[in-house]
Amino acid sequence: MRYVLTILSIIMLASCVKQEAMLSSEEQTKRDSMALKVAVMPVLSNLPVYYAERTGLLDSMGLNIRLQRFQAQMDIDTAIIHNRVDIAPSDLIRALRLWTDTTQVRAFMAVDEPISLIALKGRRVSKVHQLKEKMVAVCRLCITDYWCDQMMDSTEVSHQDFYRPQVNDVGLRTEMLRTGLMDAAILPEPYATWMKAAGHKELKRTDDKSPHLAVWVMQNHHRTDSLKVEQIKGFRYAYDKAVEQLNKGAYPDTVRSILQRDFGIQPQALDSLILPALKSAMNPEKKDAEIAAKWLKGRNRLPKTAKLDSLCLNEELTIK
Repeated sequence: MRYVLTILSIIMLASCVKQEAMLSSEEQTKRDSMALKVAVMPVLSNLPVYYAERTGLLDSMGLNIRLQRFQAQMDIDTAIIHNRVDIAPSDLIRALRLWTDTTQVRAFMAVDEPISLIALKGRRVSKVHQLKEKMVAVCRLCITDYWCDQMMDSTEVSHQDFYRPQVNDVGLRTEMLRTGLMDAAILPEPYATWMKAAGHKELKRTDDKSPHLAVWVMQNHHRTDSLKVEQIKGFRYAYDKAVEQLNKGAYPDTVRSILQRDFGIQPQALDSLILPALKSAMNPEKKDAEIAAKWLKGRNRLPKTAKLDSLCLNEELTIK
């Protein structure tokens, strides 16, 4: 009899454990489904997001956020189109091109994204016009392509005299310059600073007077979802807190680990790498969207479906 009772006790205990495991799995699935899915890629304006995750800042604020890592903006665009992410880094040029009857994105915050034109060392290139008939790596129809045009407008050489191969992966673009496969490249930070430290020449760089084309976008349908709106508000607040901590030099070992693991910067380069100061998020402005639209129209690439007036959240809808 005692043997039977023991067997029954074991069966009941196993059943309870299994039931608890099932409940735990269901709770985790529910939590994952309610998480804000955030795309990130290795550029300076995204560093606060990587930092907020790695330091536990997101968890400490009670934010249920899942990062999805990408190496190229084109892959992020695909994720947006297929609703695999809720919010993502982008720029006003791409956002205009993404607006269709089925995919509608709204810019809810603008960020500072310094861009540099870096020439390969040893090519005796110190001016932009000296890049004539040379290869300048860019990512097409986006912020890097726009700034490539603007930087070359200061020369007397036609845009057609520059070869602009498309290299979407920002890490690969940097590596192709570093190894001499490209004569120059349009690079964001921290890659531009890395390449300058390695002896490559910065010919042009955006400044504080440059339009803020780099933005974070959200799926338009989230505006009617109170949970998503609150999560996005929390995300923006966490972003600014991370910027504040990064500028104070908090958790340097964590930052170093992020730059090595997620950004692909070589360990030996990190010792002398000094990052530019980060800036807090800003509200996107229509005048910057108009600049993006004008540039696309000049290239005959502004989609008829683009909604310029609807692209940036207005003052009443801006998430603060």
